[in-house]
Amino acid sequence: MTRLGRMILLSVFVLAGVGVSAHAQAPINSNVALQPSKGGLIYRQQFRYTEAGQSSSKGELDIEQATAITTLVYGVSDELTLIFDTPFVLSRRIENKTTGSDDTDSGFADMRILSKVRLYRDDFGTTDTTRFDLIGGFELPTGRDEFSSDSIDPILGGVFTHIEGRHAFHADAIWNFNTGGGDPGEDLLKYDLAYSYRLSPETFASTNPAALFGSLELNGLYETNSDNELFISPGLQYVTTRWIIEATVQLPILQDLNHRAERDFIVGIGFRVQF
Repeated sequence: MTRLGRMILLSVFVLAGVGVSAHAQAPINSNVALQPSKGGLIYRQQFRYTEAGQSSSKGELDIEQATAITTLVYGVSDELTLIFDTPFVLSRRIENKTTGSDDTDSGFADMRILSKVRLYRDDFGTTDTTRFDLIGGFELPTGRDEFSSDSIDPILGGVFTHIEGRHAFHADAIWNFNTGGGDPGEDLLKYDLAYSYRLSPETFASTNPAALFGSLELNGLYETNSDNELFISPGLQYVTTRWIIEATVQLPILQDLNHRAERDFIVGIGFRVQF
């Protein structure tokens, strides 16, 4: 692990112990069937650091990438939400150990515009609920060849959430259609299972609504060219009525890749603000 990787990994555990927050029991790396109320706005900022490696015809590659992801979530109604997702690659460094070359680049990656429609809702307690949402939208190219595709790609999927007491369960599956050039077998299936538990307090108090949550996720990505990845992702969140601060580490437990780099680990830190 590089010095930068060790520093960011350490920052996860530092940030996880302090806090602010909003949208309780929403997983860090997965989708959630919870929506802001009509006119509500959630601003989310994530920072992710990845180290990866790849053996290719060009040589042995070591890859380091730092990405900032800005997300806006707006409640059009109690049943409909719009989501705007903009990733920016702060730095991607590729070192070729075979040739000795070392290249660094940055720029915008593909943006996403999504809608989330609630199809089922059963609130059976003060904070207990079961919900299912349909997700649809498009991934839009930014025109930057290094990080962007050349096509407008449809996205379709669904997400299930069940919250009861201190426990929350989430599951989602999102299909990203590739309509552009290149290999036609590059459609993506993103699938997630997530569990979160309210570590503290045992019961909420009106005088102190803040809470600390621990989570464990399985995050998968399958491409129709047969590339397949699965990560296990522990995380921590500190939540108040308006703010969330969160930290996670993603570690691979399955990698069957022939067309892209194998990611060694991913570290994520971020916050959310609800208006």
